[in-house]
Parts: sequence; structure tokens; C-alpha cells
Amino acid sequence: MKWALVLSGGGARGLAHIGVLEALEELDVPRPSLVVGCSMGAIIGGLYATGMPPAEMKAFMGKDFSVTDFMSDPSKSLPFGAFSRLLRIGKGIKNAFSGTGLDSGEKLGELLDEMTRGARFGHTAIPFACNATDLCTGREVVPEEGPIAEAIRASASFPGVFSPVETDGALLADGYLSHNTPVWIARKRGYARILAVYLDRFGRAGPEDLGNPLDVVLRAFDCALNGVKPRAIDRPPTRITASNDRSPLDFDRPLEQITFGYEATMGQRAVLDAFFTPGFRGMIRRGILARNERKEHTR
Repeated sequence: MKWALVLSGGGARGLAHIGVLEALEELDVPRPSLVVGCSMGAIIGGLYATGMPPAEMKAFMGKDFSVTDFMSDPSKSLPFGAFSRLLRIGKGIKNAFSGTGLDSGEKLGELLDEMTRGARFGHTAIPFACNATDLCTGREVVPEEGPIAEAIRASASFPGVFSPVETDGALLADGYLSHNTPVWIARKRGYARILAVYLDRFGRAGPEDLGNPLDVVLRAFDCALNGVKPRAIDRPPTRITASNDRSPLDFDRPLEQITFGYEATMGQRAVLDAFFTPGFRGMIRRGILARNERKEHTR
């Protein structure tokens, strides 16, 4: 069975993807033939595609941690509450205004290279793709050669936080700026059977949800992207949603978010049963799912 799994971005919400993968393994469905990810979805999807089982991801990411542990300069931290401790005065402010990001991203890149075991495109357990945004041209980029870790790092480099990845005259930053759920990549590679995992739906936010500058920046991006009408090629034929009210910046209690992803997936088992039904009956059931998705996108 040939099918593609597409994992959307969402910062801390993306930890739910580990629970999604855990549920899919427990349900004993066929492994995807392609994994596509954006931002945190690229991190989780890339690790899975290069052979890291969900249980190992859970053991590593399910414990409390601070993102400063993965930053090249631990003297700086970011204004996301437990995600770190507030930008330090002095060196941190100087770097914020003299570099291309609060952190170079080098340590994160080294960690990703270690966790993906130096894998390169074309040499992974499952074929993998992710998107990034070229800040020089504004175009969406899909790396197709070189180290997987470098592509993941680019896809997850939120502007102003991690420096973009410089390659061949391009500055590659977070894929979220282009397509947070890049279904089109799977379609362009010939996949008709696509399961996308969404982490949230755009809705009204209250003032209490916008408590720091990065919350405001993230919401501004969400507002801008929500105003862009999705193309037909961006619409998944089948989706499951693992959406809760966790801030993308809230990395407290990561195990809770992983468990949430598992439970949300199991709660949508009827969708998965339809998606993985074989033969003519399965084709009919997936056709119904795709029709429902078209209705959702035309609302």
C-alpha cells in the first residue's frame, strides 16, 4: 500500500506527532511510503524517516527540557516562559540586533545530525521531504540532496530565533511561512493516498493568549497565512487533527502533549479505518473522506 504521511508545524504542539506515530504503530497500519514535514513536523518526521522509533523519540523528548539546552550560546534564552528564561541583557541584546537570529542554530544542527545518524536524502529508511522558505526570494524550497539534518534545521528555523540556513545564495527559514502542512509535496511526487496530521485550526484568540512578543508574532503570521486561500493541491484527501489550546511556545510537560497526540489519533480511528481499508471498498470510503475534506475547505 503506497501512501504519504504529512506532518504540520506547530512548535510545542508538534510533540503530538510522536503520539500520532505511536498510535499508528499500535494499530499496525502499513508504514508510509513517504513522510513530509514542516517545522516541528519536519523534526519528528525526519527522525521517523531515518529510523528512530516513536518510543525512542518519546524517551528523549518526553522529559522536561529547555530549548536553551539545544542552543549554541546558552547565555541567551528566549522569551517563551519555560521554553527558556527571557533574553539576557548585554550579549544577548547585542546579538539580537547584529546577527540573523538570537541563536546560530549550529548546536541544534549538530544534534539533528547525530539523531538522524548523518543520513542524506535518498538514503533513509522511508523517503523524506520537508519545506523551507527562502527569505531572499520569498519562494518555498524543498531540499532534495545533502544531509537530512540541514534540511530539517532550515524547515524549523523560526525567523529571528534561529539564524536561517545559508546555502547556494539562499537563506532558508521556517517552512511554516510558506505552507504549514505541505500536502502539495506528496501530490507532486505522485501520491493520491495522503494522510495529513493538522495540529490546530485557526480561530479567535483572546488577549490572554497573546502574553509576550513571540505570541504576538506567531499570531500575526497565523492571521496572514489564514487569509491565503488554499489551492486544491494543498488540500489533503484525508486528515486527522490533534488540536488543543497549548501555545506553540509551551514546552512544559512534553509527555502530556505526546499522550494527547496518541489519544487524539485513537479518537479518530474511524477515519484511519476508512483510510486503510483495502480494495474497492476502501476506495469508496476514501472517496467519502475526500469529499468531506473538500466541503471543509469551501466553508
